[in-house]
Amino acid sequence: MNSCLRAQGGATATRRARFPALWSILLTGLVLALAPGAQAAPAPVPSTASVPSPPPPESATKAPFGVRAGLYGLTTLTGGHFGYALKAGARIEDSAVIYNESDEARTFHVYAADVAHAAGGGLAPAQEGQRMGAVGAWLKLDSEATVTVRPKSRATVRFSLAVPAGTPPGSYLGSLVTALRTPAVSGGVNTETRIARLVELTVPGTADLQVSLTELEHRPAGGGEEFTVTVRNTGNVLYTFAGTLHITGGSSPRTVPLTPTGIYVIPGGSATITGRLADLPALGRRTVTASVTATVPGGAAKTVDSNTVRLSSFPWLIAALTVGGLLALGLLLVITRKRRRAWLRRRAEERTALRALRRELRAGNPPADDDPHESRAGGAEHP
Repeated sequence: MNSCLRAQGGATATRRARFPALWSILLTGLVLALAPGAQAAPAPVPSTASVPSPPPPESATKAPFGVRAGLYGLTTLTGGHFGYALKAGARIEDSAVIYNESDEARTFHVYAADVAHAAGGGLAPAQEGQRMGAVGAWLKLDSEATVTVRPKSRATVRFSLAVPAGTPPGSYLGSLVTALRTPAVSGGVNTETRIARLVELTVPGTADLQVSLTELEHRPAGGGEEFTVTVRNTGNVLYTFAGTLHITGGSSPRTVPLTPTGIYVIPGGSATITGRLADLPALGRRTVTASVTATVPGGAAKTVDSNTVRLSSFPWLIAALTVGGLLALGLLLVITRKRRRAWLRRRAEERTALRALRRELRAGNPPADDDPHESRAGGAEHP
């Protein structure tokens, strides 16, 4: 919208010269109509100048300093971020207002940076000094990057954003970073507080919403299974996404959310999400599929599914203990059976000998004495 106002200004300079009061009223009404309740954009001032501050934005009332977009409510996203739609080769100008809410003068360092995915999800600006390849290289400050702001005052830093000719259509994300470095005290370390305002640039053209998923992987974790899948933005538009695990098998199907959710994925970027299935049955089969829905802010949506993972639950420990118990019982039975057979055989032999002895006693034949000493003595008495 800023570029449109500037274009109209070049075409109607003569009419404004004739009717300055009328044009002022019309432009004021246009701004109020487009941004009801928003504060008017501050008048351009040198980047190093400080003026008494009006009521600061909400972010500044809770911190030592705050940053607000110069055209807040007109060309910016919610939360004080910057959002533009520019054709390849176009250029736009805007500004950032820095609020110093402390009781002493503060020196801030302002620079542009590309945006990349942070560890664990979310977005983070690149470090100063890294090579910038997109918005971080296209956004140029109109003055020095160091700004000193007096206590309870504000300063305006102007910048321009020029899209190179031939830039493909799509979404491009960068940031404008304002850093406050605190000097080290008593041999300590320097600390730096940064506020990064997103710069979302859309180059008009054919939107290509493309989502791809890596293989759904899983591993044991916490008595259950943890599933992991990576979402890749292979299109040219920025989107957010939400993922879900679909579990089938058993009494009824159910779902488990994948986290984190609602994070941005820039074109060419990726993000990893996880979900945990904790209450797997001791015995049974389950199939698990990840489903991810990507949504362009204020635009289209697309859902893709991953490969299917099949889980088989079996109580191996219980089975092993059962088999071990059965083997021990079988071995005990075998040993016991052998001993019983030997005992039964001895009993049978004893019964057989006892029956033979009884038959001889009935027949009047006393059992022969097998003692050789007694046989010799008997022979001497009865020659």
